Amino acid sequence: MAAKSQNRVSAKGSKSGGSGSSLSAKSDSKGNRKKVTLEDEEEEKESLAFKVLTAEQTNELLGFNVLQIQDKLKEIFNLGNYTINLTDAAVLDYYTAAVYWGIQQKFTAQQLSGFFTVMHKLLDNVREKHLSLVDNTMEFNKLFAGIGVEEVKSAGLDFFNLEHVRAISEYVYSSLFQQYRLYLYMFTHSQAEEIIGTDLEVEVAKAADLPFPPPLDEGVEEMIYTEFIATPPPTPTPEPPEEEPDPTHELEDQVSTSDLFAQLTSQDVREVIESVTMEMLGNLQSEIGLKLQDKESQIIQRINKIHKVAE
Repeated sequence: MAAKSQNRVSAKGSKSGGSGSSLSAKSDSKGNRKKVTLEDEEEEKESLAFKVLTAEQTNELLGFNVLQIQDKLKEIFNLGNYTINLTDAAVLDYYTAAVYWGIQQKFTAQQLSGFFTVMHKLLDNVREKHLSLVDNTMEFNKLFAGIGVEEVKSAGLDFFNLEHVRAISEYVYSSLFQQYRLYLYMFTHSQAEEIIGTDLEVEVAKAADLPFPPPLDEGVEEMIYTEFIATPPPTPTPEPPEEEPDPTHELEDQVSTSDLFAQLTSQDVREVIESVTMEMLGNLQSEIGLKLQDKESQIIQRINKIHKVAE
């Protein structure tokens, strides 16, 4: 590649035939000017900055954090369905990561907008054109061809240098080319729709027309609840009919217990106590005697068994 530098001088030509054209001239190292054809002028590419993102949008994004960047890009590219649509979610994530990476690289507004144009074009090649990885890589190389070379005009990314191109290449490889088959599959296959539904029956409480609303546990009117659902109160036990008093019984009741005890002497009381005691002790003595006889017979049987064994 020649080391000579060429300077281009633009000159506006006159209009002819209703169409305007601009002419340019080149000068060699000796300062001699050369003719430039219209074909050379057509080869010159305009800048790729502010093609997708405007200057106003780019300057606004430079002052945002990552969440604000995502919200802004969602608004610009109408990606409101990213929560349920896989394609929108992937595109929004791709754009947000690209802008945030460019801000981290301290790109100017022009550089950030040009870099985003490149990322947008590469993704569009996958999304709309379904280019293969090789073809899209060639498109990427064309965009950055001529940067750092004085004799070659770039494709509109003159505001980048070789260091920028190296960093952008590494980022594009890791963010897009390395997952290229996944992106291509996502944009060439429709997402399966899953419809999940649940039937719910909701009963709304009636208005409280009365001082107290109907029972909430049953959800019925108070009259129906009281008549058919509520537990009835216990029935009272019928009382027996009152008997008429007998005159003979009244005379007998008039004799009190104290009068009976008052008629007993001390001897009578002693005899009553002795008779009761003897009756109780007599029964007890007989029971004890029987138990002693049983015990005695058992002991005698054991002694007889011992004598038999000894013989």
